[in-house]
Amino acid sequence: MATRRPGVKGRRGGATRARRDGRKDAGGSLTASSEAARAALLDGARALERANLAGADLTRLSLRAVDLRGADLTGADLTGSTLIACDLRGARLGGARLDDARIVCCDLREAELDGAHLSAARWLVCALSGARLRRADLSEGRFAVVTLANADLERASLADARFAVCSLAGARLAGVRAEGARFFASSLPGADFPRARLERVRFWAASLRGAAFDRATGLRDDSFALVWYPAL
Repeated sequence: MATRRPGVKGRRGGATRARRDGRKDAGGSLTASSEAARAALLDGARALERANLAGADLTRLSLRAVDLRGADLTGADLTGSTLIACDLRGARLGGARLDDARIVCCDLREAELDGAHLSAARWLVCALSGARLRRADLSEGRFAVVTLANADLERASLADARFAVCSLAGARLAGVRAEGARFFASSLPGADFPRARLERVRFWAASLRGAAFDRATGLRDDSFALVWYPAL
C-alpha cells in the first residue's frame, strides 16, 4: 500500500503543494522544485494549469488526464514517460526531454517546444497545430494520426521519423533535416520545405498540393509514390 507524503494533496491540491515547496528566484517568482512537482504528480494531481515545473525530474512517469495548460516545463525531463489525454495547450517545453516518451490523445496546440529532445517518442492521435518545434529533435519518432497543421519546425530534425495519416498542412519546415523520413497517407498541402535536407525521404499516398520545395536537396523520382498533386 502506497504511503502518502505528508501535506501532499491529490488532484487540485497538487499544484498548490508544488508552488508551496518551491523557492523564489532572484526576481521573486516562485520556482517549483523537482521533488515537489514529481510528488504531486505521483499523488494523482490533475490540475496543474500554469504550474511552474521548469527543470523538473518527471522521468518514467505515467500521467493521465493532467491539465498542464500554459504550464512552464522548460528544460523538464520526461524521458520515457507516458502521457495520456493530457492538456498541454500553450505549455512551454523549450529544451525539455521527452526521448522515448509515449504521448497518446494529448492536446499540444500552440505549445512551445523549441529545442526539445523528442527522439524516438511515439505519438498517437495528438494535436500540435500551431506548435513551435524549431530546432527540436524528432528523429526516429513515430507519429500516427497526429495534426501538425501550421506548426513551425524550422531546422528541426525529422531523420528516420515515420508519419502515418498525419496532417502537416501549412507547416513550416525550413531547413529541416529529414533524411530517411517516411510520410504515409499524410496530408501536406501548403507545407513549405525550403532548404530542407530530404535524402532518402519517401512520400507514399500523400497529398502535396501547393507544397513548396525551394532549394531542398535529396529529392528523387522515387521519393514519391501514389502522390496526389506533387509540387515538382
